[in-house]
Amino acid sequence: MALHGKELSQNLKKRTVALHKDGLGYMKIAKNLKLCCSTVAKTIQRFNRTGSTQNRPRHGQPKKLSARAHRHIQRLSVGNRHMSAANIAAEIEGVGGHLSVLRPYAAHCIKLVCIAVIPEGSLF
Repeated sequence: MALHGKELSQNLKKRTVALHKDGLGYMKIAKNLKLCCSTVAKTIQRFNRTGSTQNRPRHGQPKKLSARAHRHIQRLSVGNRHMSAANIAAEIEGVGGHLSVLRPYAAHCIKLVCIAVIPEGSLF
């Protein structure tokens, strides 16, 4: 199965819909285009619902922290695991991030993610 976890190209989506209009089933289209059957089904169902194969805009709130501030939080949380979220927020204000704009527990959440994902000796 090719393209696992990737977004389909516009050309591939159009070919999927065209093959379905020609009378092929989901399984035959999936084998023909080397896609998952569920991907073919979702593409065709979305086309039937919206009438288009265009990619829709993604939703979600834009990031408020710069990449530099995020890396700084990672270094702080790995270097001193007992540092509080308030202390991290105070340090980040000087690096170019604005944690005050975020929810009050944002620094704590980022710190927990950093501790869970990054092994202790990996940055040194």
